[in-house]
This record gives sequence, C-alpha cells and structure tokens, in this order.
Amino acid sequence: MTLLTEQSLEGFLTAVFEAFRLKLPVQRIVAENVHILQMFEDTHAIATNSENAARVWKGMQKNAGKNVAFMVQAAYLSELPEMEISLWEYVKGIFTNPENAQNTLEPHTHAVFKTANKVRAESHNIKGFVRFQKAENDLMVGVIEPTYNVVNLLAEHFASRFPNMQWMIIDAKRGIGIHYDCREVYEVCGDAAEIPQINDEFAALWKGYYQSANIKERKNPKLQRRCLPVKYWKHLTEMN
Repeated sequence: MTLLTEQSLEGFLTAVFEAFRLKLPVQRIVAENVHILQMFEDTHAIATNSENAARVWKGMQKNAGKNVAFMVQAAYLSELPEMEISLWEYVKGIFTNPENAQNTLEPHTHAVFKTANKVRAESHNIKGFVRFQKAENDLMVGVIEPTYNVVNLLAEHFASRFPNMQWMIIDAKRGIGIHYDCREVYEVCGDAAEIPQINDEFAALWKGYYQSANIKERKNPKLQRRCLPVKYWKHLTEMN
C-alpha cells in the first residue's frame, strides 16, 4: 500500500503515525501532488494532523536522538523520489529497532544519511550565497534556486544575523519562501512568494566594488567554479 500525504514533513509524519495506528501494510509514503499511480497499486490518503506528527517527531528524538530526527527531516527535504521507500523503512526501524538507527551498513539507513548530508551541506553553503537587495517598504529580498528544498533551514541563521531587519528569502524554483518581520519567521508560498520589485542603488555600488577589487592577473575560473558553483551564479549580484 502507498500512503498519500500533503507535500510537507508534517504530512509525512502524520502518515507514519497512521501506518502504525492502523497497522497498514505500507510500502512507501508519497506526496499526493507528485504521485504517479502505478498498475495494481493500492493507495490510501492521509489528512495532515499536527498533533500526531508532533508525537512521531518526539518519538524519533526519544528513540534515536535529536540528530537522527533532523537527518530524517533533511532527507525528506531532498524531494528525491528514490527516498520514498528508504525514509519509510528507516523511520519504521526507529520505532521497531531503535538500536540500529545509526547503522549505516543497513541500506535504507545509508541512503537516508547520505542524502541528508547532501541537503545539510547545501543548506550550509547557500547561507553564503544569499544576496539581499532592497525592495519596497525597506524589505530586503534574497532569491535562491537550490537543488534541494532548504529555504526553511535558513530561517534560524538569518533571523539571528539580522534580528532588526525585515527580510524575505524566496525559492524561485518552488514558489515558496520565508519572511521575517523583526519578530518571527513566516512561511510564504504562491503569490506571496513572488519576487518583489527591486530598486536597490546599493547593488550597483556593490558591483562596482567587486569589479574594482578584481585583480585580472589572479583570475582563476576553475578555482572560482569549484568554490562557487555555477548553479548559484544566476542570483549573485556581483555575477550579473
């Protein structure tokens, strides 16, 4: 059986809760909006329940530790279809065989940890690639297009770094983002995640500084591409 959920970690955890509660013969848990029905596949839709999802999250932390729970979160945010089976099998194991939760010799554990590390690495790296520009009402806007769905993993870092500034980070690839208003961070999506009109005179000054500080004789495109992947250049002010 395949469980269909909304596309969120909370939806996934709710499905885990229902799978155990109803003792369902689950093969994988899939977001309903990306699911492609397979021949002879039996599906069951699960409505998201925040309370039940929280119970599963706390249970994972209790059984296997906080780091393991956050590894599950990171692997889920990869949005890779091949993680559907591994995530379910791994989380099921946390509750049925918790002492094996960090045994990376087990195939599903290895798959989850390997993917989670890639997501966490991009989340860390992209913190240095966000370029804020000034929009209307003193709102600072940064646009990214990460490989993985890491925008929410950036919230704590930038809220701590710019606590007295209104800012928004938009994932243009997915049409989602986060908005900080000097008090707390909100998730935005759809129309709210559209890129505001940018009118930032400081961007021109930054480009000018970047060009004047550049030493032509020390230019090393190969090293630059290795330290600053080309996939991020599109939204770097100094590269445009």
